[in-house]
Amino acid sequence: MRKIRILALLSLLSLLLVSCGEDAGASYLYEAGEHTHVYGNRYDVVSVTCIAEGSDIRYCKICHEAVTSTVRIPEEIAARAHAFADTVVAPTESTEGYTARQCTLCPYLIERTDVIPPLYALLTNEATVTVAPQGVTALMMSDTDTHRLSYLVGADTAVPAELALRLAVGITLTDELNRSDATLTEQSPVTYLGNSYTLREMVYEWLLHGDADVARALAAALGDDEAGFTARVAARLQRLGTRETVADPFSATATATLGDTATLLARALDEPLLVAAFGNAVSAQHGLVRINGVRPALYFNAGTLRACAMAGENGTYRFLLLFGEDMASDLENSLF
Repeated sequence: MRKIRILALLSLLSLLLVSCGEDAGASYLYEAGEHTHVYGNRYDVVSVTCIAEGSDIRYCKICHEAVTSTVRIPEEIAARAHAFADTVVAPTESTEGYTARQCTLCPYLIERTDVIPPLYALLTNEATVTVAPQGVTALMMSDTDTHRLSYLVGADTAVPAELALRLAVGITLTDELNRSDATLTEQSPVTYLGNSYTLREMVYEWLLHGDADVARALAAALGDDEAGFTARVAARLQRLGTRETVADPFSATATATLGDTATLLARALDEPLLVAAFGNAVSAQHGLVRINGVRPALYFNAGTLRACAMAGENGTYRFLLLFGEDMASDLENSLF
């Protein structure tokens, strides 16, 4: 009986000796003393990250032979070993500012917080009026302090582009004056119709009349020809985010929306030279014009498009743009 037990035990041990051939299911080779590996759990050797592959190791449960494998970068974000940090992105004239929680090793962005609107975005709230007075097709009213719209009707409405064009050129010129390496000043000489004027005087003349010959003189002062100056103005519009406005100072192809014109006006009212030029234009063109008994800092009237700005506290302005075929002549009095 004991001999039978010993023989049974030897038979059982022989079953543990299996083939180590290339095929996973190779038959047992008792006489060779080989076996099929039976691997256990995987263990990290080099952890996979969001930018680098890793490796792991497994051991045979029978003979403890080790096998290493490459671990590919996984598709699932949760499996990636990101290294996050917060970065504050400041707003620009046409893009939002925000705090980004982003991986420092790859472009993965987990969240954006503390979003700040673009610097010249005109914003609505629950108090924004969206019904136009009689005779008005579109209107926008805001201020240079909060940029909150108290009236918003028809921002996408196409309007005469004359005001947008004058504002776009004026902003382009003040950009050149404000550069840290600027060689131009408000007193720089500009030749116009055979006479010499200061750049400041020519800006006044441009905002007053918007004449193409004035634009040519201003272009020459910047070292541009007509094409170069037009491209410069177009680039400035793009940075401001006024996508629906085309401003060519030398042709009749300019186009604008009411919303783009309002954004340009909000930007222009931050430039003291342009505000002074607006005031000069009010005196030259409109003399005794008053809104609620007060002289406006800006008043523009192109028939179907009217714009005005009233000085507020601490150098701020409240501004209004109206568009319509049959607007009351004193409508500004009731809206301000």
